[in-house]
Amino acid sequence: MATRILYVITKANWGGAQHYVYDLALAAKAAGHEVAVAVGGTGELTERLQKASVRMIELPLRQQRTFLLDLLTFGSLFALIRIFRTERPDVVHTNSAKAGGLGALAARIAHVPHIVFTAHGWEFNAPRSWLSKIGIRLFSWLTIILSHTTICVSNAIRRDIAWMPFIKEKLVVIHNGVACDPLLPRDEARKALSPFTESTYWIGMLSELHPTKRVDDAIRAFAPIARRHPDTGLFIISDGKERKRLEQLIQELHLEKRVSLLGHVPNAPRYLGAFDMFVHSSQSEALALAILEAGCAALPTVATRVGGIPEIIEDGRDGLLVPARNPEALAHAIETLYTDPEKARSFGTALHSRVERDFTKKRMVDETLALYR
Repeated sequence: MATRILYVITKANWGGAQHYVYDLALAAKAAGHEVAVAVGGTGELTERLQKASVRMIELPLRQQRTFLLDLLTFGSLFALIRIFRTERPDVVHTNSAKAGGLGALAARIAHVPHIVFTAHGWEFNAPRSWLSKIGIRLFSWLTIILSHTTICVSNAIRRDIAWMPFIKEKLVVIHNGVACDPLLPRDEARKALSPFTESTYWIGMLSELHPTKRVDDAIRAFAPIARRHPDTGLFIISDGKERKRLEQLIQELHLEKRVSLLGHVPNAPRYLGAFDMFVHSSQSEALALAILEAGCAALPTVATRVGGIPEIIEDGRDGLLVPARNPEALAHAIETLYTDPEKARSFGTALHSRVERDFTKKRMVDETLALYR
C-alpha cells in the first residue's frame, strides 16, 4: 500500500538540504509512494522537481527579520495546517529549522500520523548573540518534542542536542549519502569553469559564500601559497551574501588573477574533476555533503575538524584535518599535499573508497524510507 509522503523545506535554492529532499522525493516516488514537496519560493530545487514530475505545493513562509520571529509567524502556521488537512499525508518530513518548527506544530494540530524532522545543522551553532542561541536551542528542542522521529545527519549533530531532556529516544543518526555520478573530463571541466586562467594546479572549493563557511579563511590561507607557487589557483564554486566582502578581500591580498569566485554552477559535482585538491574551511558543519562529493571525485582533501567532518575523514588517512578559523594551519596542510603528490593521491583514493563504502545514497534512502513504515 502506497504511503502519502509530504516533504517540507523552507527554500528552493540548491544546497545540502535541498539535495537531500530531492533525492528522497525521487526515491520515494520510484518506490511507489505518493509524494509531494511543499517548498517556499522558486529555485533549482523546484526546477529539478518539475523535470522529475514531482508534485509541488507552494509553502507560504514569510521572511521575517529574525529567526525567532519567523517561528512565531502565525499566518505561516495556519497556512501549513491548511496544507496538511487538505493533503492528509501519512508522513510529513520537515527539513530546515523554520519548516521543522512550524511544520511539526502544524502537523500535530492537523493530526498527521507520523512526523519526521531532519536536522541538517543547528542554528544555535551559527554566529549569534548568546540570547538568540538560547532561544533557538529551546525552539530546536520543541521541534524534536513535537516530531515523532528526528534524523541527525551525523553523530555530532546528535551529540549537540541529545543531552536535553525527553528527546534522546527520538533521535536517530542516518548519515547523508551521495551517488557518485560520472565526472566531466578534466580539460572540458576546466574550460567550462575558467577558460582563461594561467593556473595549472587547481585548488577547489564547493561552498556557499556564507559567514559560517569561512571562505575568507581559505583565501587568506591561499595567499602565501600563491606567492610561493605561481602555478596554483583557488577556484570557488557557489555564491552567497558574502560575495562582495570576499571580492574586496581578494583585491586587498592582490589575488585577482589567482582566486576565482565562479558563482553558482548547475550540477557542480560534475566539474570536480577540474581540481587537483579540495578545501573545506567551514567553522560549523553537520556532515559536509561537498566533502562526500569531493570523495566521489577522489580529490585529496583538506578540511576543518568540526561537526561531522571527522566522521568522514580520518586525519592522515583519508585527508588532512585542521582547526577551524586558522588560516595558517589550513595553509600548512594545503602545502603539505601540494608538495607530496603521492600522499595526496593516496588520500584521494582512500576518501573515494570510504564514500563508496559508507556514504552511499542508497543506504541513506533505504534507512530513511524504513522510518516511514
